Amino acid sequence: MKALAIALSILLLSISTFAQGQDQKKVLDKVMYVNQLFAQVHKNPSKHSIYLTTTECGHPVKVYKLVSKSNARVLFNRTWKIVKVGSYDGYMNGDYLSSTKPKCFQDKYPKFFDSLDLEITDMFYWGKLYDQYVTGQSRAN
Repeated sequence: MKALAIALSILLLSISTFAQGQDQKKVLDKVMYVNQLFAQVHKNPSKHSIYLTTTECGHPVKVYKLVSKSNARVLFNRTWKIVKVGSYDGYMNGDYLSSTKPKCFQDKYPKFFDSLDLEITDMFYWGKLYDQYVTGQSRAN
């Protein structure tokens, strides 16, 4: 009897979750620009999730918001943005995006940057490294 109650609870919870997912709509919010040398688009809103693609500074990114169909409130957090870069739909850390196109290193020093002759695997490596890099002040005393 207890197993039946647990199975029924799981079924009701999954139906409720599915219904909530159907009540959401992805709407284009704005176009933002990558403000770091390289940044990653993730499959999930976590820096430990699978990387879909790498972008470089100044690249335009379409930013979406999830809106409930029943009312006009936004249903997603502020740290991670829902983005579309080329053919990839994913998530990007909002700290790596700005509303205006930034002055990028590769724009300031194009000859030097081109002489580095970076391949896509190099850009992926440096973007992944920067993604894992912790910035800010230490909380240790």
